Amino acid sequence: MIKKITLGLTVIFLLSFTLTNNFRELVQEKLSGYIDNYPEKVYVQTDKPYYTIGEDIWFNTYLVNGVNHKRTNKSKIVYVELINEKDSIVSKKQLYTFNTSAAGDFEIKKNWNPGNYMLRAYTNYMRNNEAHYFFQKQIPIWDVTKTDSINVTIDTIELTNPETEIELKEKPDIQFYPEGGYLIDGLASKVGIKIKDKLNRNITINGVIKDSDDKTISSFKTFQFGLGIVTLIPETNKTYHAAVTINGEEITYPLPKPLPNGYNLNIVNNGDHLVVKVATNNSLGLQNSYLLAHQRGALVFEKLETDANNSYIIKLNTNTLSDGVTHFTLFNSTGKPVCERLVYIDNPEDDAILSLTSDNETPTRRDHVNLNINLKDKEGNALTGNLSMAITDIDAVGHSSKTENIKTYLLLNSDLRGQIENPGYFFEKENDPKRRYLLDLTMLTHGWRRFIWNELLYQNNEDSITFKPEIGLYISGRTTSKRKKGNISASTRITFMGGFPYQEKKRSDANGTFSYGPFVFMDTMPTILEARIREFQKEETKNNRLVDIHLDKNYGPSPKVNRKSILKPNMDDQTKITNFIQQSKDIFKINEGFLEEARLLDEVVVTATLKSQKEKRNEELNEKAVYGYPSNRIDMQEYENMETFFILDLIGMLPGVNVVNDTISIRGAGTPSIYLNNIPVELTDISTMTGADVEFIDVLKGIDASYFPNSANGVIVIHQKEGADFFAKNIKRKPGIIDFTSTGFYTAREFYAPDHMYGFEEASREDIRTTLHWEPKINLTSVDTSARVSFFTSDIRSNYAIKIEGITDSGIPVYHLSTFEVE
Repeated sequence: MIKKITLGLTVIFLLSFTLTNNFRELVQEKLSGYIDNYPEKVYVQTDKPYYTIGEDIWFNTYLVNGVNHKRTNKSKIVYVELINEKDSIVSKKQLYTFNTSAAGDFEIKKNWNPGNYMLRAYTNYMRNNEAHYFFQKQIPIWDVTKTDSINVTIDTIELTNPETEIELKEKPDIQFYPEGGYLIDGLASKVGIKIKDKLNRNITINGVIKDSDDKTISSFKTFQFGLGIVTLIPETNKTYHAAVTINGEEITYPLPKPLPNGYNLNIVNNGDHLVVKVATNNSLGLQNSYLLAHQRGALVFEKLETDANNSYIIKLNTNTLSDGVTHFTLFNSTGKPVCERLVYIDNPEDDAILSLTSDNETPTRRDHVNLNINLKDKEGNALTGNLSMAITDIDAVGHSSKTENIKTYLLLNSDLRGQIENPGYFFEKENDPKRRYLLDLTMLTHGWRRFIWNELLYQNNEDSITFKPEIGLYISGRTTSKRKKGNISASTRITFMGGFPYQEKKRSDANGTFSYGPFVFMDTMPTILEARIREFQKEETKNNRLVDIHLDKNYGPSPKVNRKSILKPNMDDQTKITNFIQQSKDIFKINEGFLEEARLLDEVVVTATLKSQKEKRNEELNEKAVYGYPSNRIDMQEYENMETFFILDLIGMLPGVNVVNDTISIRGAGTPSIYLNNIPVELTDISTMTGADVEFIDVLKGIDASYFPNSANGVIVIHQKEGADFFAKNIKRKPGIIDFTSTGFYTAREFYAPDHMYGFEEASREDIRTTLHWEPKINLTSVDTSARVSFFTSDIRSNYAIKIEGITDSGIPVYHLSTFEVE
C-alpha cells in the first residue's frame, strides 16, 4: 500500500514538473513576443502648465520604445490634439519624429471658451490599447478679457488647497492593500494603507488594527501622500478591521478577509539590493512554483522551485537592473498567478548628469544670456540625445520639482494604474531612505497597468493589432469607369509639384484600389493625380481618359475621448495663479496698445529709395512661381488691351517660342510641356483660354525647367488670374486628372524671441513674458556633445526657472530644474 502511494505521488510530481516547465517556456515565449511587438510611449513637454486665450502653447513630443525607452523602430508619426471641455478636438497636429522628438504648437484662438482643456498625444499603433495608455495632460486656459474678478476665473478651474485643512472634518476614504494580493492565515504580511480622498491626504491619521474579538493587534499612522503600512499575522477563523477616531466617534474599516490557504510574497527594498521572501501554508509547499520578475516585459529574474519548502529567501542586487518599476509574480504549480508585487528600482549608475553654465551670472533687464549645456554619465562620458528647454517666470508660473516630468512619466505613471500625484518628490534627493520608503508604499498601493497575465499568456497578440505603426503618409484611393460605373484597374500617375518635383506610376488592382507612399514632407504639397484606362500616351484619346479618381481620407476619426487617466497641473498655489493672470492682463494691454500705435504709424509717410514698380511686380510674381525664376516672362498687366486674345497668340509673344497653327516649339529645343497653375495640361484643354483668364506666362529652358518632370524640351507655365474660373470649368472636370493639396506633417512655428540688441520694434515696446524662452530642439550628438542656447531677458525683475527635459539615445530620461535671477 505504501509503495502504491509513493508511486502515485511520483507520477503527480513528474506530471506537475512537466506542466511547470512547459508553462515556464510559455511565459518566456510570451514575454519575448511582447518585447518584439513592444508598446510605445509618448511624452509631451509644454512651456507652461496653464495659459490664457490668445496665447500659444509650445510643446515638444517624445516618442520612445515602451520597453527600453530608446528610439522606436515602429511608428514615426505622432498625433497631438487639444480637446475642450465638451470633448471636441479644437486643434490637431500630425508630427513626424525624425529621431525621438518632434516640436509643435497650438494657437489658442480668441473665440475659444476658457476652461480645462486636455492635451492628448498618441501614435496609431498605441490605439490597439485603451485610451489611458495615451499621454493625456490637463491644460487650464483662462480668458483675461471677460472679467476683472480673478477669483471668479480661478474658481472655474476648481482650485483646492488641502494643506489648509488642519483636522479631520469628515470620514476619510481609506483602502487597504495586502502585500502580494492576499492575507493568508498564519503568514506574516504587510498591508499598504492609502487615503483615497484628497481632502484628508495631507493629514496624519492615527488608527489601530483590531480582530473580530475587538482586540487591538497593532497601530498605524499615515504619512505624506496619505500612505501608511501595518504588519499582522492573521489567525484562523478571525477577521480584522481598522479603527479611526473622528470627533470622539470610532469609525471602522474592514480589512480584506484572510484566506485559509495561499501564498505570500514579501519584498524589502534596500536600494542597492532587494530581499525577497516567498512563503506558503499549503501542504505541498512551494514545490513547482515559479517566481518571475520583469521590467516592462524584459525578464530580469526567475526561479523554478523544485523542493517542497514552505518558504525561501533571495537577495537580488539591483546594480544590473534599469531604473523603473519591476514586476514580481509568483505562479503556483498549475500556472496560476497567486501573488504580485511592484518594486521601484533606482540605479544611480543609470543617471544622466546635466550641467548648465551661463556666461552672464548676474543678468539685468533686456540682457543677453548664453547657456551652455553638457550631458554626461556617472563616469564622465558624454551622452547623446534630444532635449527641450522652457524658461519661465517663477512668480507667475511657479517652480516645483515635485510635479510630473519626463522621468517620472516614463518610469512611473505610464506603467501604473491611476496617477501618482507630485511624482517628482521621489526623485528630488538621491539615495534618500525616506523617499525610497514612501515610493515603496506607493508601489504597494498601485496595480500594474500593462500586464494582465491571462491576456498575455492565452491570447494571440497578433489578433489584437488592428492599428498598424505608421512611418509616413500615403495617398490612396480607387479608380472607377465613367462608362460602366464600377471599379476598374487603371494606370495611375502621381506628381508632386512642391520642392523637387517627384513623379511615380503604378496600376490600380482589379478592385481599382491604389496606394502611393510612404511619403515624408512638411506642411502642404501641390499634387496631381492622373489615371488612364490603358497606359499613358503622348497623344491621348478621349476614351482612354474616361476614368474617375476617388481619394481616401488622409486618416480616420480620432479615438474616443477618455478622461480617466489625465495628468493635472499643480494648482494649489493661488498666489502664482493670481500673478500669472495679472501678468497676462498686462501683456494683453501692451499688445493692444502696440497694435493701435502700429495703425497710426501706417499713416506716416517715410521717405526712402523705392524700388521701381516693375521690380516689385516681378518679385510678387516670382513668389507665385514655385519653381523660381523663368527664362522669359510676359506679364498680362502690361497687355490689358489683349484680354480677348487666345492663349496661343499670347504664347507666341514669348521670346524664343514659335507658334505655328496648333503647334508650339521652343527655339533650339522642341515641343515644350504645358502647365496651367503648375498642373500639366494638353494644348487642346486650354485652346479656348483668353488673356482675360491669364495673369502671366513663363517660359523655362534648360536648367530653369529642371523643376518639372519631362522638361527636356522646355516648359511653358500659364498662371491664371485670381478669381478666374477657366481652370475650374475646363480642367478640373476633365476626366482622368484631379489636383489637390496634400497635407504633410506640421512644422512648428518659431518661438517669438525679441532681439533687444538689434531689434527696432522691440526698442519701443514693453517686454513682459511669462515664458521667457522656449527651445524645443537641443540635439547632442557624437560630434556636437554640448549645446548653446541664447536669449534675452525681459523687462521684469524676477526669479526664473529653467526646465530641461529629454531622452538620451541610450533610453535615459533627462530632467533638470534650476533657477536664476534677473536684477
